[in-house]
Amino acid sequence: MSTEPARRTLVVVNEHAGGGAMADIFRRTEHHLIDLLGSIEVAFTDGEGHAIGIVREGLRQGFGRVIVGGGDGTLNECVNGFFDEDGAPIAPDAELALLSGGTGGDFRKTLGIRSTEDAMAALAGGRVIPVDVGKVSFTGKQGPTHRHFLNIASFGLSGLVDQNIGAWRRMGGAVAYFGATLKSMWGWKNPKVQLTLDGETMAPRPIITVAVGNGRYFGGGMKICPDARLDSGVFEITVLGDLSRLELIMLSRSIYDGAHVYNPKVTVRRAKVVVATPEPGRDVHLDIDGEPLGTLPARFELLPRALRLVVSPLASASGRLSP
Repeated sequence: MSTEPARRTLVVVNEHAGGGAMADIFRRTEHHLIDLLGSIEVAFTDGEGHAIGIVREGLRQGFGRVIVGGGDGTLNECVNGFFDEDGAPIAPDAELALLSGGTGGDFRKTLGIRSTEDAMAALAGGRVIPVDVGKVSFTGKQGPTHRHFLNIASFGLSGLVDQNIGAWRRMGGAVAYFGATLKSMWGWKNPKVQLTLDGETMAPRPIITVAVGNGRYFGGGMKICPDARLDSGVFEITVLGDLSRLELIMLSRSIYDGAHVYNPKVTVRRAKVVVATPEPGRDVHLDIDGEPLGTLPARFELLPRALRLVVSPLASASGRLSP
C-alpha cells in the first residue's frame, strides 16, 4: 500500500472553450472527478492570461495536481503557470492532467485523450511521465518576452491563421482552421526566413509555415510533426517551403495523416535550439500552442523532461501511443 499523501487537486476551467462546450463537459464530469480523486478545488478563468496566475498561485499554495478543462490555449496558459516569471519551475513534482474540450484539442490527440472517458481513464490509471517543454523568446505586444509551450510553436501562415480564427471558432476543429486558413491566404506572400538549428545557420529561404514540434498535431488535427515525441530531448522541425497557394491546398489532405513529409518542398529536421530571423521589413507571426502571441525574430529552446504529465494507460514510456 502506497504511503504517498493524496495530492491536492486544482481544476482550471475555461467555460468558453469549444464555443462554450467546456462548461457542459465540466458539469457532467465534476462529480466523477470528486469520486475519483476526493476533494478538488475549481477555478474558472475570466480572460486571456488568467489561468497562468491561477496555476502559479495554486502551486505556491501546495496543490500537487492541476487538471486543465479547456482547449490548447488554456492548456498553454496552465503550462506557463508551472514556471515563474523568470522561467524557473515552481513545483517540480506537481502533475498536469487534461480534460477534453476546446476548439482544436490538438495536444490531447498526441496523448490519445480524445474523449471525456479517455481523460477519466488517464486520471484513474495514475500514469505520469516526465515530458519535454519548449520555451520561445520573441517579440510580443509589449516588447521582448518569452512563453513556454507543450505542443507546437510555429510561424508563417499558421500565425496569421491564429489572427483570423476568432470568427470561425464556433464551427469547431478542422472546419474552423480551414475557414481561417482560406481567409489568411488572401493576399499572402511567402516570407524569407533564416533558420539556425543547434548553431548551424541555413541560407534564408521562402517559407509558408515552419512548425517547431514537441507534440505532433496542430490546426485542428493536422499531423504536422508526425514523428515528434514528448520526451525525445529534441524538437521535430517541419518546414513547409516555397509552396504556392494551390500547392498548399493540394498538400493539405496529406498533412492530416503525416504524408506531407514526402513532398520535395517539405523539410524535416531535429534540433534542441532553433533561431528564426525574418527578412527585413516583414512581420512574420507566431502561433504558440494555437495562440497568436507575437512575431519573429524568435528563439526556441527545448527544456528536457521539465513537466510531469498524466497520460493514457495505453501510452508507452516515451509518451507515444501504440498504433
